[in-house]
Amino acid sequence: MSSDLMPEFLRNLDTYNMVDDNHRVLVAVSGGPDSMALLHLFLRWDKKRIGVFHLNHGFRATASRDADLVRDFCEKAGIPVHICVYDVTGYLKRTGESKQQGARHIRYKLLVDYAEKNGYHRIAFAHHGDDQAETVLMRILRGTGLHGLGGIPAVRGMYIRPLISVYKDAIIRYCSTYGVPYVEDETNVQPIYFRNKIRHQLIPLLEKEYNPQIRAQLVQMAELVQGDEGELQKKVDKLCENHMQYNGAQVVFDRNVFRSQSVAVQRRVLRALLFAYRGDLQRIGYTHIENWRQKLLENSTFEMHLPQVLVSATANSIFVGPFELEKWKPGVLDIPGQLRLGGFTILAECFSRDELPERPLNAEDFDGEELQFPLHIRPRKPGDRMQPFGSTSSKKVKDILINAQVPVQLRDYLPIITDQRQIIWIPTVRRSEVGRLGEQTKRVVRLTYKGPGG
Repeated sequence: MSSDLMPEFLRNLDTYNMVDDNHRVLVAVSGGPDSMALLHLFLRWDKKRIGVFHLNHGFRATASRDADLVRDFCEKAGIPVHICVYDVTGYLKRTGESKQQGARHIRYKLLVDYAEKNGYHRIAFAHHGDDQAETVLMRILRGTGLHGLGGIPAVRGMYIRPLISVYKDAIIRYCSTYGVPYVEDETNVQPIYFRNKIRHQLIPLLEKEYNPQIRAQLVQMAELVQGDEGELQKKVDKLCENHMQYNGAQVVFDRNVFRSQSVAVQRRVLRALLFAYRGDLQRIGYTHIENWRQKLLENSTFEMHLPQVLVSATANSIFVGPFELEKWKPGVLDIPGQLRLGGFTILAECFSRDELPERPLNAEDFDGEELQFPLHIRPRKPGDRMQPFGSTSSKKVKDILINAQVPVQLRDYLPIITDQRQIIWIPTVRRSEVGRLGEQTKRVVRLTYKGPGG
Protein backbone atom coordinates (compact mmCIF):
# COMPACT_ATOMS: atom_id res chain seq x y z
CA MET A 1 0.00 0.00 0.00
CA SER A 2 1.40 3.39 -1.00
CA SER A 3 2.17 5.83 1.81
CA ASP A 4 1.50 8.82 -0.43
CA LEU A 5 -1.73 10.60 0.52
CA MET A 6 -1.56 13.03 -2.39
CA PRO A 7 -3.94 11.08 -4.69
CA GLU A 8 -6.63 10.93 -1.98
CA PHE A 9 -5.98 14.56 -1.05
CA LEU A 10 -6.45 15.70 -4.66
CA ARG A 11 -9.48 13.46 -5.13
CA ASN A 12 -11.21 15.09 -2.14
CA LEU A 13 -10.36 18.58 -3.35
CA ASP A 14 -11.99 17.72 -6.68
CA THR A 15 -14.91 15.57 -5.50
CA TYR A 16 -16.16 18.11 -2.98
CA ASN A 17 -15.21 21.21 -5.04
CA MET A 18 -13.17 22.46 -2.11
CA VAL A 19 -11.19 25.15 -3.93
CA ASP A 20 -11.46 27.19 -7.11
CA ASP A 21 -8.53 28.20 -9.27
CA ASN A 22 -8.21 31.63 -7.63
CA HIS A 23 -8.72 30.55 -4.02
CA ARG A 24 -6.12 31.07 -1.32
CA VAL A 25 -6.17 28.60 1.56
CA LEU A 26 -5.41 29.23 5.23
CA VAL A 27 -4.28 25.96 6.84
CA ALA A 28 -5.04 25.55 10.55
CA VAL A 29 -1.96 23.85 11.99
CA SER A 30 -1.61 22.72 15.60
CA GLY A 31 1.73 20.96 15.14
CA GLY A 32 0.31 17.45 15.50
CA PRO A 33 0.78 14.77 12.81
CA ASP A 34 -2.64 15.37 11.21
CA SER A 35 -2.27 19.10 10.58
CA MET A 36 1.44 18.84 9.69
CA ALA A 37 0.66 16.16 7.09
CA LEU A 38 -2.11 18.39 5.73
CA LEU A 39 0.28 21.34 5.52
CA HIS A 40 2.88 19.21 3.73
CA LEU A 41 0.29 18.12 1.17
CA PHE A 42 -0.76 21.71 0.55
CA LEU A 43 2.92 22.64 0.07
CA ARG A 44 3.14 20.02 -2.67
CA TRP A 45 -0.17 21.27 -4.12
CA ASP A 46 0.70 24.99 -4.49
CA LYS A 47 2.78 26.74 -1.87
CA LYS A 48 2.06 30.15 -3.40
CA ARG A 49 -1.63 29.92 -2.51
CA ILE A 50 -1.42 28.93 1.16
CA GLY A 51 -0.76 30.44 4.56
CA VAL A 52 -0.68 28.98 8.07
CA PHE A 53 -2.51 29.89 11.26
CA HIS A 54 -1.48 28.48 14.64
CA LEU A 55 -3.24 29.23 17.92
CA ASN A 56 -1.14 29.16 21.08
CA HIS A 57 -3.92 28.71 23.63
CA GLY A 58 -1.57 28.33 26.58
CA PHE A 59 -3.40 25.31 28.01
CA ARG A 60 -0.24 23.17 28.24
CA ALA A 61 3.33 23.84 29.29
CA THR A 62 4.41 22.49 25.89
CA ALA A 63 2.28 24.99 23.95
CA SER A 64 5.27 27.17 23.10
CA ARG A 65 7.12 24.09 21.79
CA ASP A 66 4.26 23.43 19.37
CA ALA A 67 4.27 27.04 18.16
CA ASP A 68 8.03 26.97 17.62
CA LEU A 69 7.81 23.81 15.50
CA VAL A 70 5.11 25.30 13.26
CA ARG A 71 6.96 28.60 12.90
CA ASP A 72 10.29 26.95 12.07
CA PHE A 73 8.71 24.61 9.50
CA CYS A 74 6.90 27.45 7.74
CA GLU A 75 9.93 29.72 7.67
CA LYS A 76 12.06 26.97 6.12
CA ALA A 77 9.32 26.29 3.56
CA GLY A 78 9.00 29.99 2.77
CA ILE A 79 5.27 30.33 3.48
CA PRO A 80 3.49 32.96 5.58
CA VAL A 81 2.63 31.91 9.13
CA HIS A 82 0.67 33.64 11.87
CA ILE A 83 1.22 32.51 15.46
CA CYS A 84 -1.72 33.79 17.48
CA VAL A 85 -1.27 33.94 21.27
CA TYR A 86 -4.62 34.21 22.97
CA ASP A 87 -5.75 33.96 26.60
CA VAL A 88 -8.29 31.21 26.09
CA THR A 89 -8.49 30.54 29.83
CA GLY A 90 -9.53 34.14 30.43
CA TYR A 91 -12.10 33.86 27.65
CA LEU A 92 -13.59 30.74 29.28
CA LYS A 93 -13.87 32.54 32.60
CA ARG A 94 -15.67 35.46 30.97
CA THR A 95 -18.11 33.37 28.96
CA GLY A 96 -18.62 30.37 31.23
CA GLU A 97 -18.18 27.98 28.29
CA SER A 98 -16.64 24.55 28.76
CA LYS A 99 -12.96 24.13 27.95
CA GLN A 100 -13.49 22.17 24.74
CA GLN A 101 -16.48 24.15 23.49
CA GLY A 102 -14.97 27.53 24.35
CA ALA A 103 -11.58 26.72 22.83
CA ARG A 104 -13.26 25.55 19.61
CA HIS A 105 -15.49 28.63 19.47
CA ILE A 106 -12.67 31.15 19.89
CA ARG A 107 -10.39 29.21 17.53
CA TYR A 108 -12.93 29.37 14.72
CA LYS A 109 -13.58 33.06 15.35
CA LEU A 110 -9.89 33.95 15.28
CA LEU A 111 -9.36 31.89 12.13
CA VAL A 112 -12.24 33.53 10.28
CA ASP A 113 -11.18 37.03 11.35
CA TYR A 114 -7.62 36.45 10.18
CA ALA A 115 -8.70 34.81 6.90
CA GLU A 116 -11.06 37.66 6.01
CA LYS A 117 -8.52 40.35 6.83
CA ASN A 118 -5.74 38.68 4.84
CA GLY A 119 -7.53 37.53 1.70
CA TYR A 120 -7.95 33.80 2.30
CA HIS A 121 -11.01 32.18 0.72
CA ARG A 122 -10.87 28.79 2.48
CA ILE A 123 -9.81 27.49 5.88
CA ALA A 124 -8.46 23.93 5.87
CA PHE A 125 -8.71 21.61 8.86
CA ALA A 126 -7.03 18.24 9.33
CA HIS A 127 -10.05 16.24 10.50
CA HIS A 128 -9.66 12.66 9.28
CA GLY A 129 -11.53 9.36 9.11
CA ASP A 130 -10.91 8.46 12.75
CA ASP A 131 -12.29 11.83 13.83
CA GLN A 132 -15.35 11.16 11.67
CA ALA A 133 -15.96 7.70 13.17
CA GLU A 134 -15.55 9.04 16.70
CA THR A 135 -17.90 11.95 16.05
CA VAL A 136 -20.66 9.73 14.67
CA LEU A 137 -20.34 7.29 17.57
CA MET A 138 -20.38 10.12 20.11
CA ARG A 139 -23.56 11.50 18.63
CA ILE A 140 -25.23 8.10 18.58
CA LEU A 141 -24.46 7.69 22.28
CA ARG A 142 -25.71 11.18 23.13
CA GLY A 143 -28.75 10.94 20.89
CA THR A 144 -29.02 12.50 17.47
CA GLY A 145 -31.04 12.76 14.28
CA LEU A 146 -30.10 12.27 10.65
CA HIS A 147 -28.12 15.51 10.59
CA GLY A 148 -25.95 14.37 13.49
CA LEU A 149 -25.31 10.96 11.90
CA GLY A 150 -23.74 12.80 8.98
CA GLY A 151 -20.83 13.66 11.25
CA ILE A 152 -18.25 16.20 10.10
CA PRO A 153 -18.94 17.65 6.63
CA ALA A 154 -16.11 17.67 4.11
CA VAL A 155 -17.12 21.22 3.17
CA ARG A 156 -19.10 23.74 5.18
CA GLY A 157 -19.00 27.28 3.94
CA MET A 158 -15.37 28.35 3.81
CA TYR A 159 -14.21 25.34 5.88
CA ILE A 160 -12.68 22.39 4.02
CA ARG A 161 -11.36 19.01 5.25
CA PRO A 162 -9.28 17.30 2.55
CA LEU A 163 -8.26 14.39 4.84
CA ILE A 164 -11.77 13.41 5.97
CA SER A 165 -11.50 10.04 4.17
CA VAL A 166 -7.98 9.25 5.41
CA TYR A 167 -7.25 7.34 8.61
CA LYS A 168 -4.78 8.17 11.38
CA ASP A 169 -2.43 5.26 10.74
CA ALA A 170 -2.06 6.35 7.10
CA ILE A 171 -1.25 9.88 8.25
CA ILE A 172 1.47 8.61 10.59
CA ARG A 173 2.94 6.53 7.76
CA TYR A 174 2.92 9.57 5.50
CA CYS A 175 4.78 11.70 8.05
CA SER A 176 7.35 8.94 8.53
CA THR A 177 7.85 8.37 4.80
CA TYR A 178 8.19 12.06 3.91
CA GLY A 179 10.04 13.17 7.04
CA VAL A 180 7.28 15.50 8.21
CA PRO A 181 8.04 16.66 11.78
CA TYR A 182 5.28 16.83 14.36
CA VAL A 183 4.61 16.93 18.08
CA GLU A 184 2.21 14.83 20.12
CA ASP A 185 -0.41 16.41 22.38
CA GLU A 186 -0.09 14.40 25.57
CA THR A 187 -3.69 15.19 26.58
CA ASN A 188 -4.97 13.19 23.59
CA VAL A 189 -4.32 9.92 25.42
CA GLN A 190 -5.80 10.99 28.75
CA PRO A 191 -9.27 9.40 29.28
CA ILE A 192 -10.68 12.58 30.84
CA TYR A 193 -12.61 13.69 27.77
CA PHE A 194 -15.54 11.91 26.17
CA ARG A 195 -13.85 11.77 22.76
CA ASN A 196 -10.68 10.27 24.23
CA LYS A 197 -12.72 7.53 25.91
CA ILE A 198 -14.40 6.76 22.59
CA ARG A 199 -11.02 6.75 20.79
CA HIS A 200 -8.97 4.69 23.23
CA GLN A 201 -11.57 2.51 24.93
CA LEU A 202 -14.86 2.04 23.06
CA ILE A 203 -13.70 1.83 19.43
CA PRO A 204 -10.90 -0.69 20.23
CA LEU A 205 -13.47 -2.77 22.14
CA LEU A 206 -15.91 -2.68 19.22
CA GLU A 207 -13.16 -3.59 16.76
CA LYS A 208 -12.01 -6.51 18.89
CA GLU A 209 -15.33 -7.94 20.01
CA TYR A 210 -17.90 -6.93 17.38
CA ASN A 211 -16.68 -5.53 14.07
CA PRO A 212 -13.04 -5.05 12.96
CA GLN A 213 -14.27 -2.60 10.30
CA ILE A 214 -16.35 -0.41 12.63
CA ARG A 215 -14.44 2.77 11.83
CA ALA A 216 -14.76 2.35 8.08
CA GLN A 217 -18.45 1.54 8.37
CA LEU A 218 -19.14 4.57 10.56
CA VAL A 219 -17.37 6.77 8.03
CA GLN A 220 -19.31 5.17 5.17
CA MET A 221 -22.59 5.71 7.00
CA ALA A 222 -21.73 9.36 7.55
CA GLU A 223 -21.03 9.81 3.83
CA LEU A 224 -24.35 8.20 2.87
CA VAL A 225 -26.28 10.22 5.42
CA GLN A 226 -24.68 13.46 4.28
CA GLY A 227 -25.98 12.80 0.77
CA ASP A 228 -29.54 12.23 1.97
CA GLU A 229 -29.40 15.10 4.42
CA GLY A 230 -28.05 17.37 1.72
CA GLU A 231 -31.07 16.75 -0.50
CA LEU A 232 -33.47 17.46 2.37
CA GLN A 233 -31.54 20.59 3.30
CA LYS A 234 -31.79 21.90 -0.27
CA LYS A 235 -35.58 21.74 0.03
CA VAL A 236 -35.51 23.47 3.41
CA ASP A 237 -33.20 26.19 2.09
CA LYS A 238 -35.60 26.82 -0.80
CA LEU A 239 -38.59 26.97 1.54
CA CYS A 240 -36.83 29.48 3.78
CA GLU A 241 -35.76 31.53 0.77
CA ASN A 242 -39.38 31.76 -0.41
CA HIS A 243 -41.31 31.95 2.85
CA MET A 244 -39.02 33.22 5.65
CA GLN A 245 -38.96 36.95 6.37
CA TYR A 246 -37.44 39.27 8.94
CA ASN A 247 -39.50 41.70 10.99
CA GLY A 248 -36.60 43.62 12.49
CA ALA A 249 -34.56 40.91 14.24
CA GLN A 250 -37.60 38.64 14.51
CA VAL A 251 -37.87 35.70 12.08
CA VAL A 252 -41.29 35.06 10.51
CA PHE A 253 -42.41 31.99 8.51
CA ASP A 254 -45.66 31.09 6.76
CA ARG A 255 -47.48 28.66 9.05
CA ASN A 256 -49.69 27.20 6.32
CA VAL A 257 -46.63 26.36 4.21
CA PHE A 258 -45.12 24.72 7.30
CA ARG A 259 -48.19 22.55 7.86
CA SER A 260 -48.08 21.28 4.28
CA GLN A 261 -44.59 19.77 4.66
CA SER A 262 -43.55 16.27 5.72
CA VAL A 263 -42.55 15.70 9.35
CA ALA A 264 -38.88 15.46 8.34
CA VAL A 265 -38.99 18.82 6.57
CA GLN A 266 -41.03 20.46 9.35
CA ARG A 267 -38.36 19.62 11.92
CA ARG A 268 -35.61 20.97 9.69
CA VAL A 269 -37.53 24.17 8.99
CA LEU A 270 -37.88 24.85 12.72
CA ARG A 271 -34.17 24.26 13.26
CA ALA A 272 -33.42 26.59 10.32
CA LEU A 273 -35.63 29.33 11.80
CA LEU A 274 -33.92 29.08 15.17
CA PHE A 275 -30.50 29.18 13.53
CA ALA A 276 -31.50 32.21 11.45
CA TYR A 277 -32.48 34.06 14.62
CA ARG A 278 -29.84 32.86 17.11
CA GLY A 279 -26.89 31.89 14.93
CA ASP A 280 -26.58 28.53 16.70
CA LEU A 281 -28.65 25.64 18.07
CA GLN A 282 -26.94 25.22 21.43
CA ARG A 283 -29.16 23.65 24.10
CA ILE A 284 -31.86 22.92 21.51
CA GLY A 285 -32.79 19.23 21.57
CA TYR A 286 -35.30 16.89 20.01
CA THR A 287 -37.91 17.54 22.70
CA HIS A 288 -37.82 21.31 22.15
CA ILE A 289 -38.33 20.97 18.41
CA GLU A 290 -41.01 18.30 18.73
CA ASN A 291 -43.06 20.13 21.35
CA TRP A 292 -42.93 23.27 19.21
CA ARG A 293 -43.86 21.34 16.08
CA GLN A 294 -46.86 19.68 17.75
CA LYS A 295 -48.18 23.03 18.95
CA LEU A 296 -47.93 24.39 15.42
CA LEU A 297 -50.07 21.52 14.16
CA GLU A 298 -52.83 22.18 16.71
CA ASN A 299 -54.07 25.22 14.79
CA SER A 300 -53.90 27.44 17.86
CA THR A 301 -52.26 30.76 18.61
CA PHE A 302 -49.61 30.48 21.31
CA GLU A 303 -46.27 31.53 22.67
CA MET A 304 -43.67 29.37 24.39
CA HIS A 305 -40.13 29.69 25.66
CA LEU A 306 -37.28 27.63 24.24
CA PRO A 307 -33.70 27.93 25.53
CA GLN A 308 -32.62 31.55 24.96
CA VAL A 309 -35.51 32.39 22.64
CA LEU A 310 -39.25 33.12 22.62
CA VAL A 311 -41.28 31.48 19.85
CA SER A 312 -44.93 32.14 19.08
CA ALA A 313 -47.56 31.74 16.40
CA THR A 314 -50.80 33.10 15.09
CA ALA A 315 -53.19 31.41 12.69
CA ASN A 316 -50.99 32.06 9.66
CA SER A 317 -47.49 32.86 10.92
CA ILE A 318 -44.66 31.39 12.99
CA PHE A 319 -42.50 33.85 14.93
CA VAL A 320 -39.02 33.39 16.41
CA GLY A 321 -37.99 36.17 18.76
CA PRO A 322 -39.96 38.96 20.43
CA PHE A 323 -42.23 41.26 18.46
CA GLU A 324 -40.92 44.61 17.28
CA LEU A 325 -44.25 46.15 16.26
CA GLU A 326 -44.78 49.77 15.41
CA LYS A 327 -47.64 51.70 16.95
CA TRP A 328 -50.35 52.73 14.54
CA LYS A 329 -53.37 55.02 14.39
CA PRO A 330 -56.94 54.02 13.44
CA GLY A 331 -58.08 54.33 9.84
CA VAL A 332 -61.11 54.03 7.57
CA LEU A 333 -61.24 51.26 4.96
CA ASP A 334 -62.67 52.03 1.52
CA ILE A 335 -64.86 49.36 -0.14
CA PRO A 336 -63.23 48.26 -2.39
CA GLY A 337 -59.75 49.37 -1.36
CA GLN A 338 -56.91 48.63 1.00
CA LEU A 339 -55.38 50.23 4.07
CA ARG A 340 -51.88 49.74 5.44
CA LEU A 341 -51.35 50.41 9.15
CA GLY A 342 -48.54 49.38 11.51
CA GLY A 343 -46.90 46.93 9.13
CA PHE A 344 -50.11 45.10 8.18
CA THR A 345 -52.53 45.57 5.31
CA ILE A 346 -56.29 45.03 5.11
CA LEU A 347 -57.63 44.48 1.60
CA ALA A 348 -61.35 44.90 0.83
CA GLU A 349 -62.91 43.38 -2.31
CA CYS A 350 -66.48 43.07 -3.58
CA PHE A 351 -67.96 40.06 -5.36
CA SER A 352 -71.37 38.86 -6.42
CA ARG A 353 -72.39 35.68 -4.62
CA ASP A 354 -72.47 33.75 -7.90
CA GLU A 355 -68.89 34.72 -8.82
CA LEU A 356 -67.26 34.37 -5.40
CA PRO A 357 -63.75 32.83 -5.73
CA GLU A 358 -62.30 30.40 -3.20
CA ARG A 359 -61.53 32.14 0.08
CA PRO A 360 -57.90 32.13 1.27
CA LEU A 361 -57.11 31.21 4.87
CA ASN A 362 -56.31 34.77 5.92
CA ALA A 363 -59.64 36.22 4.72
CA GLU A 364 -63.30 36.41 5.79
CA ASP A 365 -66.46 36.95 3.73
CA PHE A 366 -69.35 39.19 4.86
CA ASP A 367 -72.82 39.87 3.52
CA GLY A 368 -72.50 43.41 2.20
CA GLU A 369 -76.15 44.20 2.93
CA GLU A 370 -75.71 43.38 6.64
CA LEU A 371 -72.84 45.80 7.26
CA GLN A 372 -73.12 49.49 8.01
CA PHE A 373 -70.34 51.35 6.20
CA PRO A 374 -67.74 52.74 6.38
CA LEU A 375 -65.56 50.13 8.07
CA HIS A 376 -63.04 51.23 10.68
CA ILE A 377 -59.77 49.62 11.73
CA ARG A 378 -58.49 50.35 15.23
CA PRO A 379 -56.64 48.78 18.17
CA ARG A 380 -58.70 47.12 20.90
CA LYS A 381 -60.28 49.22 23.65
CA PRO A 382 -61.17 48.42 27.27
CA GLY A 383 -64.62 46.87 27.42
CA ASP A 384 -64.68 45.74 23.76
CA ARG A 385 -67.13 42.91 23.10
CA MET A 386 -67.91 40.75 20.08
CA GLN A 387 -70.35 37.96 19.27
CA PRO A 388 -68.05 35.23 17.89
CA PHE A 389 -69.13 33.32 14.81
CA GLY A 390 -71.35 30.41 15.86
CA SER A 391 -72.11 31.90 19.28
CA THR A 392 -75.46 33.19 20.55
CA SER A 393 -74.01 35.79 22.92
CA SER A 394 -71.26 38.37 23.00
CA LYS A 395 -67.94 37.94 24.79
CA LYS A 396 -65.22 40.28 25.96
CA VAL A 397 -62.53 40.73 23.36
CA LYS A 398 -59.99 40.34 26.15
CA ASP A 399 -61.32 36.86 26.90
CA ILE A 400 -61.44 35.93 23.22
CA LEU A 401 -57.76 36.84 22.84
CA ILE A 402 -56.82 34.94 26.00
CA ASN A 403 -58.77 31.84 24.94
CA ALA A 404 -57.14 31.99 21.52
CA GLN A 405 -53.71 32.13 23.24
CA VAL A 406 -52.74 35.26 21.32
CA PRO A 407 -49.23 36.27 22.43
CA VAL A 408 -49.44 39.00 25.06
CA GLN A 409 -47.02 41.18 23.09
CA LEU A 410 -49.33 41.09 20.08
CA ARG A 411 -52.74 41.80 21.65
CA ASP A 412 -52.54 45.60 21.63
CA TYR A 413 -51.24 45.64 18.05
CA LEU A 414 -53.80 43.35 16.40
CA PRO A 415 -56.37 45.28 14.37
CA ILE A 416 -60.03 45.33 15.34
CA ILE A 417 -62.34 45.78 12.32
CA THR A 418 -65.75 47.33 12.96
CA ASP A 419 -68.68 48.65 10.99
CA GLN A 420 -70.73 51.55 12.37
CA ARG A 421 -72.27 49.37 15.08
CA GLN A 422 -69.95 46.62 16.26
CA ILE A 423 -66.81 44.54 15.83
CA ILE A 424 -66.99 42.24 12.81
CA TRP A 425 -63.53 40.65 12.75
CA ILE A 426 -60.32 40.26 14.73
CA PRO A 427 -57.92 39.07 12.01
CA THR A 428 -56.08 35.79 12.72
CA VAL A 429 -58.33 35.25 15.79
CA ARG A 430 -62.14 35.19 15.29
CA ARG A 431 -64.83 36.75 13.14
CA SER A 432 -68.26 37.71 14.39
CA GLU A 433 -71.78 36.58 13.55
CA VAL A 434 -72.36 39.92 11.86
CA GLY A 435 -72.60 39.55 8.10
CA ARG A 436 -72.90 35.76 7.98
CA LEU A 437 -73.52 34.65 4.39
CA GLY A 438 -77.00 33.21 3.75
CA GLU A 439 -79.31 32.13 0.96
CA GLN A 440 -80.39 35.74 0.39
CA THR A 441 -76.83 37.09 0.14
CA LYS A 442 -76.18 38.80 -3.17
CA ARG A 443 -73.18 41.06 -2.51
CA VAL A 444 -70.12 39.75 -0.66
CA VAL A 445 -67.42 41.91 0.94
CA ARG A 446 -64.19 39.97 1.35
CA LEU A 447 -61.61 41.26 3.84
CA THR A 448 -58.05 39.90 3.60
CA TYR A 449 -55.35 40.41 6.22
CA LYS A 450 -51.63 40.51 5.44
CA GLY A 451 -48.80 41.34 7.81
CA PRO A 452 -47.49 40.90 11.38
CA GLY A 453 -49.58 38.30 13.16
CA GLY A 454 -50.92 36.99 9.84
